[in-house]
Amino acid sequence: MANRLRHAGLIVSLVLLIGIVTGCGGAKQEPAKTNPPAPPAQQVASQPAKVPALSAKPGDWKPDGVIADNEYAKMQQFGEFEVYSRIDGDKVRMALKAKTNGYVAIGFEPAQRMQDADIILGFVKDGKATVADMFSTGPTGPHPPDEQQGGKNDVTVFGGSNKDGVTVIEFERKLDTGDPKDKVIKIGDNKIIWAISEEAAFSGKHAKRGGGVLKL
Repeated sequence: MANRLRHAGLIVSLVLLIGIVTGCGGAKQEPAKTNPPAPPAQQVASQPAKVPALSAKPGDWKPDGVIADNEYAKMQQFGEFEVYSRIDGDKVRMALKAKTNGYVAIGFEPAQRMQDADIILGFVKDGKATVADMFSTGPTGPHPPDEQQGGKNDVTVFGGSNKDGVTVIEFERKLDTGDPKDKVIKIGDNKIIWAISEEAAFSGKHAKRGGGVLKL
């Protein structure tokens, strides 16, 4: 009997010893370690396109297709068509800007739709700017160059650029050219029409167009 009790005691002692060594005797287990969640990716807010500064007394003017700060006195927007302008003595200097790889065009003082509009149309192709002085012969055109209608080309100073799908055409012209195929551009209100094409060619059809009053 005594041997049996001693044997049982040994077994109990052995079990307790194993529990202590292996930690199974109700010891608290540490939770598995995990890496902290990564912070959400930082959102970079899109910045609106910078609008060039305007000046009542603009600085140097360069017909290079770049609208620089303080290069123009005014800017008017007609839908997606932007017109920057300044008056220098007897000349008007302008920049036409629109999101297109084709031409941009402005017409002065139309009688009805395009009828009798004095049109200046330009585009940039293969890095070269081309601008024409035109006159519309009907409500829907055509509008051949002035030189083909007994007039003359009065837009000889110009430049342009096409970058990231945006075309800019800059030019100068006398307010009053004396050409019967030109309209007098007034200091004040001028009725205009405008057009944008996706084609960099004089024969391209306009994709967008409109009208308004340009204040100089």
